[in-house]
Amino acid sequence: METVTNTACGTTHTFEIVDTVPKGYRIWNIGKNMTDGYLPLCEILPGTNSSINIDTLKAIKIEGAQIVLAAIGGGQNTPQKMERYIKRYRNAKPGTWSYVQVKRMQAALPIIAALKFED
Repeated sequence: METVTNTACGTTHTFEIVDTVPKGYRIWNIGKNMTDGYLPLCEILPGTNSSINIDTLKAIKIEGAQIVLAAIGGGQNTPQKMERYIKRYRNAKPGTWSYVQVKRMQAALPIIAALKFED
């Protein structure tokens, strides 16, 4: 099993390297706190909405991982959610948060859309 270890904010996590997003996993929104070139994936603990199972962390080695992590800060962590956000805020005024997020999502969408998700 290949792994990548990442230390951020005084905590070390080990991620198993995978080729696809396993069923029940989502992109973990940890922004710049992930090793460049790896997209962190997490599993939410049963019965919770946001508690992460730190014993089952996974990562996909992918170019553009930091582009995706910059774009998902508002919770749009799937191609469908990004497309809805872009459509809703396509006319956002330059300089606004929504405008910046639309630009980030437009850059991230081809990367995230290329990911393979297990059924």
